[in-house]
Amino acid sequence: MVNDFLKKYQEELISEKIQLKEDMDLLETKIKEEKKFLNVLEESNESYFVEFTPRDINAKNNEKAAEIRQILSELESQMSNKTKQMKFYDSRLVELNALINNTAVINRPSDTNNNQTTINNSIDDSFKNQLVSIKDIIVLDPYRAKIELEKLISTL
Repeated sequence: MVNDFLKKYQEELISEKIQLKEDMDLLETKIKEEKKFLNVLEESNESYFVEFTPRDINAKNNEKAAEIRQILSELESQMSNKTKQMKFYDSRLVELNALINNTAVINRPSDTNNNQTTINNSIDDSFKNQLVSIKDIIVLDPYRAKIELEKLISTL
């Protein structure tokens, strides 16, 4: 029962993490676009005859560039917040994986007569449980699944 709750919570966290990753990707593209636009504005402001003119050349471009700098700072602060959220989700998922694996092993009945057989069965069951959890997250988070598989291989 607790294991089921933990797995559901894990699935929710994975789906929220995927949504957050998509939001971060959109933010990255917005930041790149705004930076490119700012570069274009700054290049258009570079005039070779600025020293010879008594007035401000491209005042509208300067105002727009200031607005874009402000937008960029807001977008970058949003990105840092989302990065913090991503780290939170990652740490929670690691904790949940550890809890799920530990409860899966602890909840198994043990036989005191065949101690070695029980240890082998619990190890096999723990590997099965880890593989099942990897199978569950492989579509949603292939990078995380790869990390879990590498951990599983290293324990062998």
